[in-house]
Amino acid sequence: MAQNMKAFIAAAAISLGLVAPIAHAQSNAPVAPPAPQVIQPTPEQLDQYATAAKQVALVAADYQPKLEAATTDQDRQNLMKEADEKMVEKVQQGGLSVEQYNGISLAIQQDPALRQQVEQRIQAQ
Repeated sequence: MAQNMKAFIAAAAISLGLVAPIAHAQSNAPVAPPAPQVIQPTPEQLDQYATAAKQVALVAADYQPKLEAATTDQDRQNLMKEADEKMVEKVQQGGLSVEQYNGISLAIQQDPALRQQVEQRIQAQ
């Protein structure tokens, strides 16, 4: 179960950066989302992150079968944009900016002790 949660959180964190490339897909200029900056989160931010990560994972799980069932690239892009918007909303409702959320995601990927703290917070909720 923890592995599934980690996979969802990682996928959700990555997908939060998908809106910018889709929005700019119409222009031929290559545009990449800004790279997240690793941050040292406070205990309060870790709590906010844990709450947001659970919500983001639920959105990702809800949209996964829809994306798999989509028959055209346009449908997939529309679904990804819709999912991204919902994920951003969940992150912001939790009190974090997308930049903070992605920075914490990057930090927990690089710091096993921090990752363990987040996992404990997620399980405690």
